[in-house]
Formats: sequence, C-alpha cells, structure tokens
Amino acid sequence: MKGLPFRLEIIEADTKWIVSCSSECGEAMIRTPAPYSESELQAALAKVENSLTKSYSKILTRGSTSTERPVREFGERLADTLLRDEILIQFDRCRNLAKAQRKPLRILLRTNGTHVDHIPWEYLVDPSRDDYLALHIPLVRYLRIMNPVPPLPLTLPLRVLGISARPSDLPALEEGRERERIAQVLQRPSSDNVEVHWLSGDRWQDLAKELRSGSWHVLHFVCHGGFDEDRNSGYIHLSGDDGAARPLHANDFERLIADSGNLRLIVLNACESAVSRSEEAFRSTAANLVHAGVPAVVAMQYEITDEAALIFSSAFYEHIADGRPVDRAVTLAREEVKMRLGSLEWATPVLLLASDETQIFDPKPQERQPPGSLRLLAEVGSCSHVALGPSNLLAAACANGVVRIFDGTDGRPVSQCMPVQREEPLRVAWSPWRRHVASRHLDGTVIVWDLQTEVPVRVIGAGGHDDGLAFSANGRWLALTVGDHVHVYDVRGARVRDLPVRPPEEAGPGRPGQPGNLGPIAFAPGDRHVVVACGDGLVRQLDVQGRLVMTWPHPQPVLSLAFTDDLLATGCLDGRVRLWSWEGQLLRRTDHGRPATQLAFSAGVRALAVADDEGVVAIRDLDTWKATIAARLASRPVGLAFLEGGTGLVTGTREGVVESWSLTG
Repeated sequence: MKGLPFRLEIIEADTKWIVSCSSECGEAMIRTPAPYSESELQAALAKVENSLTKSYSKILTRGSTSTERPVREFGERLADTLLRDEILIQFDRCRNLAKAQRKPLRILLRTNGTHVDHIPWEYLVDPSRDDYLALHIPLVRYLRIMNPVPPLPLTLPLRVLGISARPSDLPALEEGRERERIAQVLQRPSSDNVEVHWLSGDRWQDLAKELRSGSWHVLHFVCHGGFDEDRNSGYIHLSGDDGAARPLHANDFERLIADSGNLRLIVLNACESAVSRSEEAFRSTAANLVHAGVPAVVAMQYEITDEAALIFSSAFYEHIADGRPVDRAVTLAREEVKMRLGSLEWATPVLLLASDETQIFDPKPQERQPPGSLRLLAEVGSCSHVALGPSNLLAAACANGVVRIFDGTDGRPVSQCMPVQREEPLRVAWSPWRRHVASRHLDGTVIVWDLQTEVPVRVIGAGGHDDGLAFSANGRWLALTVGDHVHVYDVRGARVRDLPVRPPEEAGPGRPGQPGNLGPIAFAPGDRHVVVACGDGLVRQLDVQGRLVMTWPHPQPVLSLAFTDDLLATGCLDGRVRLWSWEGQLLRRTDHGRPATQLAFSAGVRALAVADDEGVVAIRDLDTWKATIAARLASRPVGLAFLEGGTGLVTGTREGVVESWSLTG
C-alpha cells in the first residue's frame, strides 16, 4: 500500500533553524531558535551517547529510567523546537488523514547544516504519545537525489550477499557468531524467503568478482568503518593482499556496484558508517552509496553491539522478504531490538533513501502448481547423477566435465564448477552445508567444491572407477568405495579409515559370500557407521574399525539405498523394493516389476519415491504401502528427490532433463 509521506526539512541558519514541511494536507514553514548552542549541543550529544552505552552495559539494569532520561529529554527538546505552531498543525492533519485513509504515515527528513546533519533524529519524541516517533512511525533520512526507482520485481528468495572483513591489524568482530545466528533465524519456516550467502574472502577483488558474477539484491557488510578527515569521506575497512586493513572509501563503491542492476539495498554494520562531519552529506559512506545509485542504505550512526546488530538484521530481512516497504521493515526491526534487549540501540540503525519510494522490492510468490503438473527446471546436457542438497539446491554431474548447481524450485543457475582435467563426473554428494558439494570423476578423483568461489577446497586422488560417494550428516566425514574397501576422509582431506568389506564368514576369495563389486554407500544415523551395498546381495553396516554390525540380505545385488532415522529402503536387481528396520527386520516388500535404481524418502510426509530404468516413478505411502504413479520420464532416471516440505518431486534423466512434479495444490 502506498504510504502518506510527511516531508520535513531542517536548515541551519546561524543560531536559528528554518523548519518546513509539506504533505497532502498542505505546507508550512517556521523560523525558530536552535534548541542548543554549539557547545550545548556537543554536551547534549555526549550525554546521549553515554546513555546509549550504559543502556547495553551488563553492569547496569537495561531500561533503567535514569539511564534513558538524558535521551528522553534530548528528544523532547527537539520535538519542542520542530513540532510546534503550523508544523504541528500540519503533522496532526497528515496523521489523521493517514488514519482515515488507512495508509501508513512516514516522515521523510532532510537536513542541511553542520550540526543538524549528525543529530540522532531517531530519538525525536512524539508529543501526542510521549514516546519516540521512530518506534511507531517510520523516520527516514531523505536525500532526494534521483527520481523514484520502481520496485524490483523479485522472485523469492531475497538474495543477500554477506561480507565480513577480518583485517589482521584491527580488533576482531564477532562475525562468525553473526553468521551462525542469522543462519539459525533464517532456517525457520517463516524465513524461507531469504537466502544469505557469505563471501569467503574479504578483499576488494573478492567482492568485485562476486558482484560481477551474481545477481544480488542486498549487500550486508560486517566490518570496521570510520571517517577520513583529510579526504572528508567515510570509509569501511576490507583487507589488502597482505591481510592488513585497506580502507574502501565511499566513492570507490560507485565503480564496485556499477554493473549490479538488481542491487537495491546495502546494510552497513560498521562503526560510524552513517557519520558525516561535513556540511556536504554525500561525504559520508552511506550517503555516497545513495548518491552512487543505491535506492536504500541502512547504516549505523553509533557503534552497535553484535547482539543488537544481529537482532535488527534478522528481523529486517524477514520483513523485506515479506514485501513490506523498507521504512516499515526498519521500524519493525527497531521494535524487535527495543523489546528483546531493552537498550537504546534500536535508534542506532539509520535508513537513507534516494527518493520518496520506499517499496524497493516487489516480491512475487512462487506459483503453485496443480497436483501432478510438470515443470521443466533445467536442461544440462548428458549427465550421470543429479542430487538434491540443502535449501533445495540441485547438483548435476554433467558429461562435459562440469558440475552445475541450480535452484530446485525455479531452475535458476547458482554455480558452475569446472575441474582442470575435465574428466567426466560420475556422482555428486552434498555436505549438510549448502556451500560444499563433492564430485567423483571417471579417473577416480574426488573434488570438494566451494560453491561461492567455484574452486576446489580439497582434491582426493582416490583412484579406481567406483562411483560410491557420501558425506556424513555432520559434514565431518566423506566416504568412498575403492575396490572392496571403503575409505573415509576427514575435513582436511586426510584418509582416517580404510575399511575392508569382507564376507560375514570371513570366506576366502571365490567362496560364497564374497562381497564382489561395491554399490551405493551411505552413513547410518549417528555418522559412526557406514552402510554399503555389495554385489553378493548383502547390505553391510560397518563400524569405525571395519567390523560387521548388521546385514540386510537380498537374493541379488542392491542398486539403490535410501534411509531415515528409523527406516532403510533398498532397491534390488530382482525388481523388489524392501523396507527394513535398522535392527535388520524386514518390514515391507513389494514387487515393483523392474529394478529400482532410484529411491527417496520424503521429509514432509511418510512416503517413499521409487524410480526404475524405464522411467516409471511411483510414490508409496509408508503406512498403507499403496503406490501411485507420480511420473513417467522420457529416459533413464539419474536423480530422484523430494523438495523440502514434500510439495514437489524432482527428477533428473541421463539426457540432462531436470523436472519438478507438483504433489500438492
């Protein structure tokens, strides 16, 4: 809904302020003595900052009346100066009109003067409510630089690129904790509309490369910043090639973001990033970004604690992804900080806008498909395996040597990893973290990729032509099949286990029970045991010493495995699909008719998907064991998985056709 703006401008003229306003209700202007002399203002601002610091001190009680009193008195004095006479009449009219029309009211504030430019206006008190205005009415620093930029049509999720700078010669920030906490918040079902990716490096070159290669909507900086008196310009600190701090001045951003057409918002979690110590507002880092063409910038006018910054950012991004205007999202995030921490830090974030347009994104919810409908996600060329990973990302092992990563909900390309040797990848396996995926190639090489940089983080020369590959659920171990052994590697790429797969009776070569070729492999729940399918029909569970813990017998080799915390499903060459307990008990068995080469459990409902080499895909209810035909593929399937939530089924074929089959309306 289009809001009702109340434009308020304050011009400093010697010892007086010229205050003007304009809205749909009319215009007004007054001349009023400044509420403070220069020395009085400096003293008052020092008291405000001191109160702010005390409000989050662990020694004092948060929300203490004595701590807040100087801030409240400061905000009341500002209100007595600004919201008076004709200005107050127009403001009340505008507020009443907004209420009558059921429109949100917003204050667009412009300042012009050495002192008024760096007053924390967010502490302005509403005389009619005896509360801070910015906690219930959006208050925006309005620079009026450009014509309104139309809202960006946005297919969710909102894509946020996080940059945490860690120069070796500056105090460490708790950026790791911020990453973890934001990730935890955004794992909630209500936060599915936001994706945060953290840049692995912290140099200017790293950021420039990522901005050129990705389609980002928001940049989120966690860094130190400041103001350069000599250059009269704000800056933030990234790292140089030597690891030491390298200032990135405000005007450097213009070149950096020139080709980022979808960028609409920058959040600067940096000390003094909103400070301007000059009559020219564009000299501050935040204002320069707006001047460079970014429609909206959120910056910090004081140092902010990690806890407050995290609470603010998490709430802010959720509201933006929900489609709220940026000023309303800031106001709601302020309230979150106020209510959860009780400190005065809710006023530290400042919103600067280039125009009076506050709807910077126009989120489009994903269209819901009728049950059974088909959607083509991607055509990646001939491939040998497609696997679903975290956040509904898909990885495809393509015959041209490339490992392609794309979004399983809309088919959007995410990454493209190209090995130097370009040997065909046979299989891919996902880490529990969306940043890492492993690929096993025709020459036996295993590569673990960093999807942000698209470069290998580990290369394992395993040898052999096997394709068995599996990550443990905690991401600490990677298991491979090599001949009749299982090799387990740690996160550094060192082999920590060599588990020989032996017959249960320790039979010699050629005797019945010899394992033969090893097939699919997985980690059992708990990550301590490995489960491997063998050519003799036995599925074996091995402990960390290679000892046999459990077996699941089959008359012929097992072609596919799938499991949950309490169930193991197997697809056998005899055409039957079996459901087992982890204690070895056979619970269900059915004749699928053809060997099941792909199996997948749903995390959302009790169901098992089964696909055979002829492309027939069926879904079985785990309680009734009844099957329904979900899809008929044009060729041999090489991937099968339920999307998170169980609303869709993704299939991939040998020809590289990746499709999504809707299961709910």
